Amino acid sequence: MYLIGIVFSLLAAAPSGLKIEEVIAHENMQQGQDLTIEENLHAGKILVLSDGSTWEIAPQSLKTSQSWIIPSALKIEKINHPAYPYKIISVQTGSYVLARSIAPYKTGGLNIESS
Repeated sequence: MYLIGIVFSLLAAAPSGLKIEEVIAHENMQQGQDLTIEENLHAGKILVLSDGSTWEIAPQSLKTSQSWIIPSALKIEKINHPAYPYKIISVQTGSYVLARSIAPYKTGGLNIESS
């Protein structure tokens, strides 16, 4: 309930056009949450973090992101890049990737039915 109040207050105070994914990413950075990689998908193109946020990685950063193992401790910083406005940094190695927050990514999972 607390998080919902924060999100709504940020949306009310934010300039128009701000996406909910950006608000959530900003809130996670402000709280200083310990973040780790939960899933590293499609050879590093998509990262799902422990807070539930999902990130698309810039093409020039794929060589780095595909080498990150689960769970790697991370921190996120806002940067001034037009297409990928965040830098996700590995706490352990100091390596980083350029990223943008995207809607939650659902893995297909297995659909196993008994005959």
